[in-house]
Amino acid sequence: MSPAPMNRRAFLLQSAMSAGALTLAALAAEAPPAAMASTAAAASRRMRFHGTGFQPMIAAVRLGETLRVESVAARELRLVSAPTAPQRIARRVEAGGSVVLRPHTPGVYLLYDDLTTRFDPQVGQVAARSDSPFFPMPAYAVVLVTDRAGGGVALTGADVNIPDTTMTFQPWAVVCEAATPVRFTNNDMDAHVLMPAPEPQAQRGSFDPLPLPAHGGTGVVRLAEPGLYHYYCPVHARYRPAEYTFEPLRSFGGFPFVMDGVIAVMPAGRRAAPRRRS
Repeated sequence: MSPAPMNRRAFLLQSAMSAGALTLAALAAEAPPAAMASTAAAASRRMRFHGTGFQPMIAAVRLGETLRVESVAARELRLVSAPTAPQRIARRVEAGGSVVLRPHTPGVYLLYDDLTTRFDPQVGQVAARSDSPFFPMPAYAVVLVTDRAGGGVALTGADVNIPDTTMTFQPWAVVCEAATPVRFTNNDMDAHVLMPAPEPQAQRGSFDPLPLPAHGGTGVVRLAEPGLYHYYCPVHARYRPAEYTFEPLRSFGGFPFVMDGVIAVMPAGRRAAPRRRS
């Protein structure tokens, strides 16, 4: 007797999870596994712009530390922060040049190249400009700035929704304490899968692939170690290692937005001090 045919949604979920696993395996084969944690820590204070994207795409610094952004591209970088960042950043970096960032306010900083990438305030994330030569790939990175003890960032809610209007993770950035259950609810008509981004290496395997069935499917992610975690849906986006960024698939209803998000995890019991009124 032949097996029963698999429905379309189940096939997409299984295919996406298999594709995501193959992507992680391929990337792992490209890079040496030794000293993964120390490599990620060293890279967190230096970031390179390759014209199409940044390496690493996520970084963490503490107050008093600096982040050097180096351009190895053959063109100018106009580095700006999204309006959601607690501190305004707008720097021009010539081809082959560099700039040193000295953040003085804890928070999550979404940075991007203003020449090829734009910020959408309604969706709360970036997308490639339509006239970019690299469309639909946006050039962006995320930096988590904490206090000297690794905390100090105000917590947000721990609920993430996928609406059927934009098919993106809302909110795009979540800040929670370690081991807090972050609940994802899929209110979209399509099934999705939640997976850790392939880069940096240190976050691979931080949680298992999480299927999110259509029309109200839910799932929970718990992250025990403080830090910054980048995730995406492999059904509707793919990582381009040669370009150091993600590409949204044109079959995606939320195109040209990349279906991804970040979770910033603070040490348990360390709440951000309220800001003083000026």
